[in-house]
Amino acid sequence: MLRSGLRLGMGIVMLVSCAASAFAACSAPVQSGLALCFPSVNSTVLYPATIEMAVNSGNVLITHVSVYDGGTKVDDQNFMTDTLIDFGMLNGLHHITVNAWDANGKLYQAKSTFTITGFGYGSCAPGSGLIHLCEPAAGSYQPDVPTISTAFAAGVKSWSMTLDGHQVLNSTQTGQPASAPLITNAATTAGSHTLVVKAVGANGVTSTLTRQFSTFYDLNCGPKGGGCTPGIQITQPANMGEDNAADVGTSFRVQAEVMYNTKPTTKMIVYMDGVEKGQSAGPGITADVSTSKGSHYLVIQAWDTAGKLYETYGNVNVQ
Repeated sequence: MLRSGLRLGMGIVMLVSCAASAFAACSAPVQSGLALCFPSVNSTVLYPATIEMAVNSGNVLITHVSVYDGGTKVDDQNFMTDTLIDFGMLNGLHHITVNAWDANGKLYQAKSTFTITGFGYGSCAPGSGLIHLCEPAAGSYQPDVPTISTAFAAGVKSWSMTLDGHQVLNSTQTGQPASAPLITNAATTAGSHTLVVKAVGANGVTSTLTRQFSTFYDLNCGPKGGGCTPGIQITQPANMGEDNAADVGTSFRVQAEVMYNTKPTTKMIVYMDGVEKGQSAGPGITADVSTSKGSHYLVIQAWDTAGKLYETYGNVNVQ
């Protein structure tokens, strides 16, 4: 695994229509039924997982769709969509069942099993000490808005956390029991950071935990012409992004370049499923990739003369 890091709240779902490409995103079954085209069965994809599906209902309107993950309902909607991006499915193994009903009450069902990896962090459980800090992992690289996942021992009176000397959050602000697990985010700039978490136990003794980690440049253009942060822009595959699976053939080209960097770029690398597929010494890279059909993930990284990391990533649906 190349990295660890990001999490958005359970139940946050995006419903989108797939952009046009050289390949059909998801074809409905020839016979009456429901098809799940992405992620492919037993594959590993990056968080957040994009679920691509299509139904053949004989032109009867689909009036209800629900998604279960391990027997627990995670999504529910009153219309059919071809793409669902579920930020609530976090890192780990998932067994999903999708149910769709048409206006006549007929049920269409499909199941799949896949693994999510990347920045989909879940809740932290208390450890042996007053403070258990699960994320960010020590020495890891995180997005520029890293997730902080921590838990405190029972009986903790209060806690606080600072990032690079600036307060992020404390137990007074959260209005929850001081010992409750906590997931929050903190905006940073690319580079090295120091997170300090302090907790006061039932006996009044203060415990302090210090964690060093780094963040990478992740291209982000602000609204209303607010400018863009440095990062990597993907040209090919078309429509690939951090929350969008690109449809490609078994042989496809990866093309990307570094944007808005303040220091010269020294190296770029393309990885697929954690294996290096191409490297360049400049601010752009082209790599021709051949792979098997199914779901795969890409990570593109770059470094500048200041030692800063740039990164972007996404899934591909190989047909």
